[in-house]
Amino acid sequence: MKSNSIQRRNLLLTATALTAGFSAKGFAAEGKAPPQFDRQCDVLIVGAGMAGLTAAGVLSKEGLRVIVIDKRSWIGGDAIYSTGVVFGAQTRFHERDGITEGVSVEDYWKRLNQGLFDEPVSKVRDNLPVSPSYSGIAKHDPGVLRACAEKLPAVADFLFENGVTVLPIPKAAPFLLPTPKGSMGELAKHLREAIEEAEGSLLLQTAAEELLQDEAGTVIGVRARTRGNRDVFIGAQSVVLATGGFLNNEDLMRRYKRYWAAAPKGFSFVGGGIPTDHTGDGIELARKIGAALEDMESVPKFYTAPQKGTPAFSWLMLDTDTAYVGDKSGRRFVNEAQARYAGCALAMLRLGIDGGFVLFDEAAFSGPHAARWQFAKVLEDGGIWKADTVEELGKLSGVDAGGLRETIEAINRDAARGADSRFGRSDGRFRALRAPYYLSKPYWPVMFKTEGGIEVNPRFEVLRHSDATVIPGLYAVGAACGSISTRLCDVFASGLTAAESIAAKLRRH
Repeated sequence: MKSNSIQRRNLLLTATALTAGFSAKGFAAEGKAPPQFDRQCDVLIVGAGMAGLTAAGVLSKEGLRVIVIDKRSWIGGDAIYSTGVVFGAQTRFHERDGITEGVSVEDYWKRLNQGLFDEPVSKVRDNLPVSPSYSGIAKHDPGVLRACAEKLPAVADFLFENGVTVLPIPKAAPFLLPTPKGSMGELAKHLREAIEEAEGSLLLQTAAEELLQDEAGTVIGVRARTRGNRDVFIGAQSVVLATGGFLNNEDLMRRYKRYWAAAPKGFSFVGGGIPTDHTGDGIELARKIGAALEDMESVPKFYTAPQKGTPAFSWLMLDTDTAYVGDKSGRRFVNEAQARYAGCALAMLRLGIDGGFVLFDEAAFSGPHAARWQFAKVLEDGGIWKADTVEELGKLSGVDAGGLRETIEAINRDAARGADSRFGRSDGRFRALRAPYYLSKPYWPVMFKTEGGIEVNPRFEVLRHSDATVIPGLYAVGAACGSISTRLCDVFASGLTAAESIAAKLRRH
């Protein structure tokens, strides 16, 4: 059902009207005639990842004609590779699970501001040893991240309304909303159907090459290149850049992330498991017309992965189950609960650890989250060692049995008295281990996406580098946007907010 708030009223302008005001920089100065638009729409979204699809789905329901283009041949972006964990606060799912204390938006914001999640308000330019997670350089405008935090209840509603199931929230990590495996791919399909039902279009293998502006500097469309190497000109009232990060853009990585540029990339395994086309397209397009960039020097997003061919489970299990991370000596090197998977990866980099191991017991292996992490399958396929004794575990894995024994004895002794003497863990998952024991095969730190990108205001309008004023008609969301983190919650929140901003603006006109 299309919203009554915006009537169809065919906002699409004629090709003559749109092309008449093209900037001289783009065409007249080169002696070229302004092109005729091949397609026209109310809103053009560049990028069919979750941020772009979210904005497109909302705008389609508002009755606006939407075109989404993407250089890839599939939709859903990198989110379809993710485990689908979304940060949430004060959501309908908290009410469902009876978790109502300490999970407000304000509670979430305080923790974020203190750096207690792995992407706090502050970021770092290098791997500071003072924190197992991220700390250091403040965001230019934390108000943008605050706007995302305030959107978390709406993000949960958006997921619910689009058929995403949220599994029981772990009480020990009440801000994390887990979803079933494959849920992000299903969400992408659902949003695609909503766009097409509203007579919108999805043009895949179509890459944006140039942002088009009128004489006043308003963005009025793009020149894109199809898979047949043909230029297509698309006119729009608003353009949203949702093109992702720049992990594979060597120039940008060398310029802004020299410290990190040599770190291994990967996700499913070291050196692979993610697409290699994170070239910062939208960031480059926006910069060419004078957009500001923000947070480009911050730490890339790190994960942990085994060598290729090794069956694996996600270290996100640290959020839901009792587990401890150690090295070949069998000793722990980090507060696992505070660091989470990203902080553990950074600690391995900082300490020069050649492979980290996850240690857990039967209570986790057979616990309520076992199916989600697929422990039984990973064990069967050889990605986990199981043993009834520490000596046997050491023999199977090559990890020092003496160090393992000392670690387990210390954990059990500390758990009995309620205090982690090694790293001060105080979360509800800090408990003793009981045989049989399970130990993962070794994992290494890998970076799988960048932080930093186009600077926006809390309405996700793109700002100029010269004077921080808005570039009319241009928005940026998701990993292309430098003013937020690249977590799924902020990806969804940015798409929702940009869509609301655009709809409100077109409503006024």
